Amino acid sequence: MGEDEMGHIPKKINELLGTYFDSLELKAPNLLEGYYLYGSASLGAFKYGVSDIDFIAVINRKLTDIDVNILKEIHKNMQRKYPKASLDGFYITENDLVSLNSGSISGVYFNDGKFNGYKEFCKNSIDAYQLKKYGITIKGQNIEEHFYSIDWNILINNMKNNLNTYWFGWWIGCKKFPSFNYIGLLFSIHMVEWGVLGVSRLYYTFNEKDITSKVGAGEYALKVVPQRWHKIINESLRLRNGNKKSLYKSVFKRRKDALDYIEFMIKNCNNLFQ
Repeated sequence: MGEDEMGHIPKKINELLGTYFDSLELKAPNLLEGYYLYGSASLGAFKYGVSDIDFIAVINRKLTDIDVNILKEIHKNMQRKYPKASLDGFYITENDLVSLNSGSISGVYFNDGKFNGYKEFCKNSIDAYQLKKYGITIKGQNIEEHFYSIDWNILINNMKNNLNTYWFGWWIGCKKFPSFNYIGLLFSIHMVEWGVLGVSRLYYTFNEKDITSKVGAGEYALKVVPQRWHKIINESLRLRNGNKKSLYKSVFKRRKDALDYIEFMIKNCNNLFQ
């Protein structure tokens, strides 16, 4: 990859992808036809040590067992060399990408340096929307020129179901004692961030008919929700903003504010559909 192709992405991603592409070309030459980034890297919100690198790799043939083993080795080595940034994504063929317009495809998936088997990638998912609208083309045909289109109504309905199944269940689970989530929400800022910024992103999408990063969702929420919620939102943003000092003296008060805010946001999101 030359500087012109990769100069518009963060320097650390540029370095990491340079290592990755060199390794891929050495061990599986000519396999790659296209490579696209989405997620925080494409939304201008990538922070090394916090964000993953979400990708779609378009390959020129179906992967054999030998190919998969080579990719396992490459991803394992990449995770070892760059432990603070995980390459998370799919390997699919050009025909798969064309077939996506029919609904969904299945691709070889890697996460945190590990092979996770085959995972479904749906055209009416938030990931597909991010890829189509904000994806960065690193190699191959411009992502905007690919054929699939998003049905926004289906996407929103899926996200509404996600709100009232996953997120509602997550909130209930955090209230139950004893449970992993109950303890986690007390002592893990990452869990606080996951919950507070997760529901904030849904609210942004429902209200603005678009997507944003976790940081963007937190900053948006600070503009539109009552002042009483600002402390827990800023607490959720602090690690991404480089602030290691908690805004709370009590983890019990922080936990309560997080749970109350998530409940508030779930109700407000559902109110948008009434």
